This record gives sequence, structure tokens and C-alpha cells, in this order.
Amino acid sequence: MRIGKWALLAIASFFLLVPGRAYPAPDIRFGTLPVIQCLPVFVAAEKGFFKEQGISVELVAFNSALEKDVAFTSGQIAGYFGDIQTCMVLNANRIPIKIVAVVYNSTSQRMFAFILAPKYSGKELNDVVGGGVAVSSNTILDFLTAKFLSLRNISPSQVKMVEIKNIPVRLQMLTAGQVSVAVLPEPLATLAEMKGGKSIMDDAGRGLSATVLAFHDGFTNKNPEKIKAFVRAVARASEYINKNPEEARSIMNRECRIPDQLKLSFPIPRFPGPSILPREQVREVSQWLHKKGSIKKEVLYNQLVADGYLP
Repeated sequence: MRIGKWALLAIASFFLLVPGRAYPAPDIRFGTLPVIQCLPVFVAAEKGFFKEQGISVELVAFNSALEKDVAFTSGQIAGYFGDIQTCMVLNANRIPIKIVAVVYNSTSQRMFAFILAPKYSGKELNDVVGGGVAVSSNTILDFLTAKFLSLRNISPSQVKMVEIKNIPVRLQMLTAGQVSVAVLPEPLATLAEMKGGKSIMDDAGRGLSATVLAFHDGFTNKNPEKIKAFVRAVARASEYINKNPEEARSIMNRECRIPDQLKLSFPIPRFPGPSILPREQVREVSQWLHKKGSIKKEVLYNQLVADGYLP
């Protein structure tokens, strides 16, 4: 017998209301994505660093930025891990969101790579962009695609863009030759290379791919000490990863969905600890989104970034 969605919700509500089964609400419900840059958040939860800071945190897993943004907009989560681009689009659409810290910005180790499909690996980028470039609008993947094409002096008129929001599907279509090129995050970029793809450019050392901690502005105004405690726990987790990388590997393999072929070998990045978002990076992303018509007017730094939450 199949049980409908509303019946399941009713059953869940019943158990929540049974005497002795009520659970206290967490201090923070925080949205995550299964990506390597989010590793300090996962480690902070598993190693008890949030509890050390005196806060209870419930991590809510999402498979895509779109799912996460919908949950944030509807008030299901107080904050989330994400990129500048999606935060800025929400902010420009009057969703009160503030970035409180940068978790990671690629330095020596790449986190995103521009990969040619195996069937095109012997060709020049200019010759294959008409065969389909996978994008996910208004995300860091979209931004990096535009940046990499610009660095190769390829105009948008030469490119056939193919919207593919699901990243595993993007990898599958790339390796099957259904698109000719795509920006992929690690570890899928490495996996694509193992399947015959060719990396032609990446973000290492470019300072283009900041990933951030962001919270609802109303939540930051009412709970500044809780957010400071959250950021301190993430800073503690970053230090732990740097000192004990192999001890963090099992958490990374599970929470960041590392492919089986890479679970023992994929290099664990060093995390510099939370930092403030540079003004120039906000300006560059804002100008890009405004130019492509995704936001009506540029977002100012103080509209998007909240200072005073770093350890």
C-alpha cells in the first residue's frame, strides 16, 4: 500500500507531538552542499566544534544551489554555504541575505576546471564551443565559464550554451560527448580527466571562486553571538583539517561524495580559515550579473557583506 505525501507528513507531525518526544529546535538550521569547500562545516558538526562553542546546529543537505535557495527564501533554514553569485541574485531580488565569511577561495589547489569532452580532447577550444558549453545560470559555474571563455578571447556569439543545473548529469553529458566543454568542480573534474577529458584551464591561484557562509539578515540582527560562535567553530574545523588531513578524509569521502576511484588518493585541501570577502570580488560579480541582465542594478558591498563576525 502506498502512503501519500500528506499522510507521511501527518504521521511525522504525530510523533513530534507525542509527549516525551518533543525535541528542542536547534539554534541554527544551516544548508549545505556536497562539495569539498564545505568540508570545515561538516567537520565542525561531526567533531563537536559547534557544541564546544555553545550552539546547536542542524545541517540540512541539498543537492543543488536551486534547492538550497528555495529553502532559504521560504525560511526553512537560517543560513547556508554557497557562492557569491547565488547570494547576490537573492539580495538583488530583495531576499535579505548577508555573507559573513569566506570559507575557501582557490589558491594553489584547483576547485574548478574547464574540461574538454574526451571526444574533443585533441581539438582547440575555439573549434568546439559551438558543440555545446554546459552552464548553470547565475552560479559560480556560470561565472567561471564566462571568465575562462573571456581569457581565451571567445565571444558569447561563438558559444552554444546548454543549461544543465545538475552537476553529475553535466559530468555524464560531458563524458558522453553530448556537450563539448564544461566547468566541473572537484573531484568531478579529476574524474572527468580519468575518463579521457582534458583540462584546459582552472581556478587555482586566480581568486575567482570564493565560497561563503551566508545568513538571513533578520537572523544576523537577532543572533549575532550565535553566528560568531558558528564561524569560530568553522575556523576550529579548518585548523583541525590542516593538522589532521587524513583523519578528515572519511568525513570528506562521505559528505562530499568523493567517487570510489578517488577516496584514497584525492588531495585534501588546506583551509586558510574564515576571512572577509574582498570588495573587488563583490564588484566584479555584481558588474557581471548586471551586464548579463540577471540583476536590475549592481549590488553594493555593504548590501551583501556583514562585517564583525570573524574570530
